[in-house]
Amino acid sequence: MLDSGINKNHQDLKGKIVKDYNAINPGNENVDNYGHGTAVAGIIAAHDDDLGLTGISPNAEIYDVKVLDDKGLADIDTLIKGIQWCIQENVKIMNISFGVQSDNPKLKEAIDEALDKEIIIVAASGNTLGLSVDYPAKYENVISVSAIKENLKRSGVSAKGKIDYAAPGINILTTDNKGDYSYYSGTSFATAYVTGTVAVLLAQKDIILNGQNIKTYLNDKTKDLGEKGYDSEYGSGLIMID
Repeated sequence: MLDSGINKNHQDLKGKIVKDYNAINPGNENVDNYGHGTAVAGIIAAHDDDLGLTGISPNAEIYDVKVLDDKGLADIDTLIKGIQWCIQENVKIMNISFGVQSDNPKLKEAIDEALDKEIIIVAASGNTLGLSVDYPAKYENVISVSAIKENLKRSGVSAKGKIDYAAPGINILTTDNKGDYSYYSGTSFATAYVTGTVAVLLAQKDIILNGQNIKTYLNDKTKDLGEKGYDSEYGSGLIMID
């Protein structure tokens, strides 16, 4: 997870973080004053313990990479440092629940290196109110996620364009950085849903998935939404797994 840090003392996240890295101030502890990372982490992997909620993949291990500051902002160089650290740690999935509107050659190079190492990258399409998709979600072979409401309709905040899949992202109950639970909305949280789903699939030993073949596999496990077939609002649809 590349985000704002995680409240590792939250009852539903204790013991989930196997390693962390502060790309903003290397050597400093990861503290989530913004709250975004803790919320994303809960959706992905909160314990199955009858408290609050259960994450999509409660057995997943989390690598906590802090790239967002206390205002939820990140510069490209810090993001790249975080990506490079993930590559060195041989993570299986990279969740990036934010993005930028402008392409950047150095960011593209880092993303391509991660994909070459067979890391699966899931990124938020962006809360662009129907405008174009953010980077790195816009890059080829990065899984771009849009947010849908409970009625399976696209949220108005969600980007349009290079969308791969849609996922629940509105009024999602998850862990917060105060040690409690709160509701969150946006493509960030839809992205976490897809990351959790991919983590469940990776745990199945008879399936070999990586950044190069993941979409081919997932496309056979989707519920079509919106226009028939692929479209720019829902992509290939909502991922459905057993």
